[in-house]
Amino acid sequence: MMNRKIFLLAVVTFLFLQPLALMGASGREALQTTARQVAALGLGFGDYVLGEVLTADQKAFAQKNRVEDALQGTYKFGDGDIVVVVSDKDDIILALYKDNPAATRAQMKEMVGELMMRFSEPTTMAHDTIIYWAYNQNGKISEDEYDFSKQSGETEMIATVKLQSSMPITPDEQPTDSGGDKTGAEKDAVFPGEKAGIYVIISSNPMSRLFLALNK
Repeated sequence: MMNRKIFLLAVVTFLFLQPLALMGASGREALQTTARQVAALGLGFGDYVLGEVLTADQKAFAQKNRVEDALQGTYKFGDGDIVVVVSDKDDIILALYKDNPAATRAQMKEMVGELMMRFSEPTTMAHDTIIYWAYNQNGKISEDEYDFSKQSGETEMIATVKLQSSMPITPDEQPTDSGGDKTGAEKDAVFPGEKAGIYVIISSNPMSRLFLALNK
């Protein structure tokens, strides 16, 4: 009788745990597949590309330059002004960001210029404080495709680059003494002490959702 109970308990445990294990395996495979699709876009800073797995050298560097307050299941490290968020199970790069809480207007313009050089013209802009570069599997999408995707949800964006500023990215034009519009240098001079928080993040919503589902 006791042996039968033990046998039944073993069967029930197996039937319960096996689907969970399979769900975990399939979820991990889905994450890795999505990561490969995202990595193919080549979005990143320096040698770090969203969706790629850290190289041995990068992982060794990461161990020496950890950043605190990492989300459960991840670790973070800094390399200059870049912070990289990585899955601790398979070393996939889940996100990269830069954060300057007290940037001058000149630094903000430099950052916008750097992003446009790297990612070309942005997909869209919002509230004069946010710039998006949005991507599907085939590459960067247009503003019309972005609007359709947001409204219908039928075209899934697999990655975005987002810049957010606490001050307007394009300040209002102010007339010069001669009545014309100010030049770029003259506009900068109007805001000599103005500071802005600037945050740039490269991430993938589908990849993040899969990762979070595996790390509940």
